Amino acid sequence: MRGVFVTAVALLLAAAVPARAEHFEIDITVKTPRGQAESHWDTTPPIGGVNPRPVVEAKVGDRIDIEWLMRSVYPHGTLKNVGVHFFVVREGAIGQKAVPDLKSMPDVKSGKWLDSRLVMDFLPDHAARGSVQLTARAPGLYLIRVESDNTDSIQAHEHFSAIDLRVE
Repeated sequence: MRGVFVTAVALLLAAAVPARAEHFEIDITVKTPRGQAESHWDTTPPIGGVNPRPVVEAKVGDRIDIEWLMRSVYPHGTLKNVGVHFFVVREGAIGQKAVPDLKSMPDVKSGKWLDSRLVMDFLPDHAARGSVQLTARAPGLYLIRVESDNTDSIQAHEHFSAIDLRVE
């Protein structure tokens, strides 16, 4: 009977501990004069991930500070040719699941505010990091996202972190 109780407690404790990404931790922090939001890793599929996205507010003319980090937590070797994709793009609704098609947006006027990509090998516990300051020029809803690319063939999913930005 005691063994059953100990097992049940262990299972409850395991369920209470937040799950950890098995390959990457991805974090984003967005600061505006009107607030701050932080987001941590998620995976796709399912489309849009499983965690709700935080929302941060700004007004036209505000400075938006964005910092991101993508760190390998895979302890079994180097993950090769991993894409790191960081972008800010106009979206149709806060929390929308589908990521807007960046290929159909050639410039800022079409909704692509920022699009940055790099490819690198990630040794265990190594990271890519970036920061950018932007000025909100037009009202709208925007998706700020960092995602892995080219890992779904190894892991059957991609990792990402995302925040919604509402500019009034």
